[in-house]
Amino acid sequence: MGIGLANESLFLSILAVGVLFWAILEWAGGPLPEAWLLAAILAGYIIGNRGFAQFSLSSGVPLLPAETVLLVALPALGARMAFGSMRAFYRDGLNYAILAWVVLGAGRLPLDFSHHGFFALRDFAMVYYTAFFFLSQALAGHAASARLLKRALTAAFVALPLVAAVEQWVPGYFFTHFTVRGVPLIYHKNDLLAAGLAGGFFWLWTRYEKDGHRLWLVPAAANLLMVGATASPRAAMFALGVVTLMWLVARRWRIAAAQVLIVGTAVSVAIFIATLGNKDPRQTAVYSTYEHAVSIFDLEATGSYVNKESGDPGLNNRFRLIWWRTVVQDTLAQNPVLGLGFGYDLAARFLIEYELLAAEDFATRSPHSMLVSVLGRMGFVGLGLWLAVAGGMLYLTGRCFSQDNLDAIGLVSLAWVLWFSACFGVVLEGPMGAVVFWTALGLANAGLTDLPADEPVLAEDLQPAAPPDEVAASL
Repeated sequence: MGIGLANESLFLSILAVGVLFWAILEWAGGPLPEAWLLAAILAGYIIGNRGFAQFSLSSGVPLLPAETVLLVALPALGARMAFGSMRAFYRDGLNYAILAWVVLGAGRLPLDFSHHGFFALRDFAMVYYTAFFFLSQALAGHAASARLLKRALTAAFVALPLVAAVEQWVPGYFFTHFTVRGVPLIYHKNDLLAAGLAGGFFWLWTRYEKDGHRLWLVPAAANLLMVGATASPRAAMFALGVVTLMWLVARRWRIAAAQVLIVGTAVSVAIFIATLGNKDPRQTAVYSTYEHAVSIFDLEATGSYVNKESGDPGLNNRFRLIWWRTVVQDTLAQNPVLGLGFGYDLAARFLIEYELLAAEDFATRSPHSMLVSVLGRMGFVGLGLWLAVAGGMLYLTGRCFSQDNLDAIGLVSLAWVLWFSACFGVVLEGPMGAVVFWTALGLANAGLTDLPADEPVLAEDLQPAAPPDEVAASL
């Protein structure tokens, strides 16, 4: 272990310490060891984003955080299920839709792997990350573990706007002070950062509604305002608007009023400061946010953008639409039923049409839309099952609001923000968004079951109670 540490290899040391801590946590009670692991990577992906996603235990063993947790937690979950102390699968529409989607993807993976090798496994990640849904459902049946995961989300979303502000105001700070073997632990992909901030707003707002403490409004407002301060906020702004509309349909008006008040106050202050400094209001961050919002509807890329920070978001719309069209055309021409498979280069034809063949630094494999990615890789059958997952989420959302379960409402709102953001960005194809999405969705789905203090949920606990008339008849 000493030689490994001297060579900056942490694998053996972390393995030895991990085994000891696992034994201690099992003996001491409280949250399960796998819950601690999941809580750690949840906070890591939310705060550290792309930087944390590149961290590995050893330079010679390329085990990334999500894969490491699955490697450890899934066997532990299997053992607990074998002893009857946990249940990872619920008999509802959402679970069946996800399972069918996974079976379809896993069924075609062997053929794709024989053709494309490692690239097929890498693209299949968007399917195998669903393991976090079933893992979180199981952990939600253990009250102490569920509390830990929710507290990890809370702590991460409280810290996120502060970290984002430091990264924006002091560029390169985390590259200098928070690195492991030259890899920064905090490095944000802008669209994922914006999606995380938008989701964090809804989660922290439910903390305010649950506890009634106005102090929660401070980090909630910080998350909301920092969405507009990111470099790529459009998908997150769209997702924030749609999820807010869901709240309004459920007759929850206060959250929309709070958003108007928070944003209105911030805009007024920004304009006042710009006026005092004789600065052109069109060159402020507020106007850049406005141009990004307007550009969502600039599908023909004909808009004019004057703010230096805005760039040309209309041209970005054209970039995406052409890519989506080429993927759809390829899929319809070759295999509309089951798609082109994992490992297939969905960018090949697009590079020709967009005249980017000379761009040697273009390495993106996802067409910046989960819907298009699923269609391209799994065909209309896969897309239909993915939309069935969305239907299960919609039914779950109705249950959450009807039962007024604020924890579940906050979790499903976070999941929806990531789902809608993924329609316009690379969010659910990688672990930074997928781990948070599937974990939040699993916790929300299982969180509608009432549990005793610290007892695991058993199969018989999930059966509906018999009506009083049937009980009387049986007696």
